[in-house]
Amino acid sequence: MSVRTGQLILKGMILLAALTWLAALALAQPQAQGGQERQSLAQAAAAQQEKRAAQTSPFAGPEDERLGIWTGAWEETVRFAGDPEDKPSGTGKWRAMPFYGLYVVINAELKGPEGLYHAHGVMAFDHESKSYHLWWFDDGANISDYTGTWKDDTTLVFELTRTSNGKKFRERITYMKPADDEVHYKIEQAFGTEPFKMYLESSAHRTALGEGQGGNQQRQQQPGQQRRRPPG
Repeated sequence: MSVRTGQLILKGMILLAALTWLAALALAQPQAQGGQERQSLAQAAAAQQEKRAAQTSPFAGPEDERLGIWTGAWEETVRFAGDPEDKPSGTGKWRAMPFYGLYVVINAELKGPEGLYHAHGVMAFDHESKSYHLWWFDDGANISDYTGTWKDDTTLVFELTRTSNGKKFRERITYMKPADDEVHYKIEQAFGTEPFKMYLESSAHRTALGEGQGGNQQRQQQPGQQRRRPPG
């Protein structure tokens, strides 16, 4: 098997895992006309799916297990660049679920100055390239692929480089976990050869969220486009 083929298969598995989990969450949502019995059956199916997804694959190794520190349900306050230190303008909630010990699937929701933002992400270790990845899909039809490395046992840094409207664009997302019930992350951005500038920073605390809620979220401003948000 070629490296290219292996990478395509891995990405296909990741997307299938994400879609399967998200479909289970959708089934668990209350239906206005469905009745209590239908809702209970859907919730039971989602719970069974989550139980299966929590089982560890025989292919999972130490590199995959390290991603487990980000799992859980979280609520956050988000301070965008320009916000006063004591008055962050964003709030959010996100849920990160383990998937077969290989992936962490993220369901995200953010409320900021521009309204609601929803996104889904997948963290994984690519066994072929020996690198970490974060794939991010949002409600603005944006798909991003970040490559990451561990700075230390509680700090994971993802970076992305691409072209936006003919200009080189770079983004760096730093996840930090100072305590078991606390996660911080920040997003820095730069165009061309400019130094990175802070776009937003988040402080999240562990909480109990309802089914289907959660979210890592970010936004990024690109020339000629509406403000968009990547992961976080």
